[in-house]
Amino acid sequence: MKKLKYIFAAIVMLSIMLNPVSSLAEDDTSDDIKPMSSVKFVLDNQNRYEGMDRSYSEGYVPSVENGTAFIVVPITCSGQLKNNQITVSLNLGDTQSMPFVCKNYERTIYLQQSNVNDNTAVVEGYVASFALELKSDRYNGSYPVAVSVSASDKSGQEVIQEFQLYVNITDGKNPDEPETTEPVTEAPPSFQPKVLVQSYKFSKENVMAGEDVTVDITLINTSMEETVKNMTVSVKENGEFFSLANPSDTTFVENIPAGGTAVISYSYNVNAMAPQGQYDFEVVMDYNDSKGGGYSGTGTVKLRVLQSVQVQFDELNISDTVQVADIVNAQVQAMNLGKSKVFNVRAVIEADGLIPDGTLFIGDMEAGQSATGSTEVSITGLSDSSSIYGDTKGTVTFYYEDGAGKEYNESKEFTMRITSPFSETGKEIQDEPNQWWLIMAVLTGIILAFVICMVLRFRKHRRLVDEVV
Repeated sequence: MKKLKYIFAAIVMLSIMLNPVSSLAEDDTSDDIKPMSSVKFVLDNQNRYEGMDRSYSEGYVPSVENGTAFIVVPITCSGQLKNNQITVSLNLGDTQSMPFVCKNYERTIYLQQSNVNDNTAVVEGYVASFALELKSDRYNGSYPVAVSVSASDKSGQEVIQEFQLYVNITDGKNPDEPETTEPVTEAPPSFQPKVLVQSYKFSKENVMAGEDVTVDITLINTSMEETVKNMTVSVKENGEFFSLANPSDTTFVENIPAGGTAVISYSYNVNAMAPQGQYDFEVVMDYNDSKGGGYSGTGTVKLRVLQSVQVQFDELNISDTVQVADIVNAQVQAMNLGKSKVFNVRAVIEADGLIPDGTLFIGDMEAGQSATGSTEVSITGLSDSSSIYGDTKGTVTFYYEDGAGKEYNESKEFTMRITSPFSETGKEIQDEPNQWWLIMAVLTGIILAFVICMVLRFRKHRRLVDEVV
């Protein structure tokens, strides 16, 4: 019996080893595998772009001049990207050993047509240019720079790819030479040249949502001694409501002399759904002085966006036929069909023979809202000397204001018939001069008949008295 038990136990253990637990197998395959995008980035190594002395296949090396390394990265794409834009950033390596000044080197690059090979051909792609400021105590050598490219394809899948290139430093210290200690001499104080946003001007005085607008930004070098060089200027906008029409959000300015100015331009399309209000655009500037020192500055451009005002008014709701001395109610309904709030919506009635109790005040209306205003109107009769009854033509004028305080108005006409309050049939009695003479004649006849009757009675009474006497 004991041998049978051992044999049975051995069979069970062998069965477990040969048949893994199903739940574990299920766990191994439970993770979802997200589909990868088929779009790929390609470094264009066949063509020579502006700022390059040769193509990548010919051995392109970033140039180094006046303490700045200039890098050009041309990217092509095997498919279509969302919004035709990519984000390019640089990883400069270890902060202690690298020769570069640490900054945020990230650019948004848009699809553009570029002239290549001394303007003998045109290539469509994404061209990222960077000016890397170098440390003053840098060492000679070849330093790797990782270029990270990211975007989203048409289906929303993220595409990320990395390229690597090298920057050769030859104007720095030799790493094999021993450090020499030199006497410290106090350098004369130097003042940083400051570049500011002096002014800006938009192509339109009133920028409406849904329109295109161009802004000219004037930059001024406030230094009266130093020339600034190798300036890169980028403008960061509200990406939700503004689309940049320029090929890139970064502009290169070769130099601005002491006390001089430079003008850069950017064009945008304003989203039709942009709420009315003020939007701030940040201007970021990186530049060098004549000695290669690196500096940065910022400024702000403010844009006010307006929404078109659309208010619809119904016809004035008032009786078509009224009587003198009546008091009737007048109503009007308004609907705000625009995308922004309107203010002080009201209506004013003007007509001969009508005295409104006041303005038909509706008030402020949010976008998509409808509201009603009403007032009482007293009927006094026409001011025409020939008749107080008849038809009168009036006007109702609507007023409203937008968020900037600008007032709008529009008018509509209406017609009303004023009748006599003594009309039994409900139709007015024409109050003409001939009818007044007829009425006066009838009254005169009645009075004369009454007088004659009284005279005859008096004479008869007098005769009876005489007979008695």
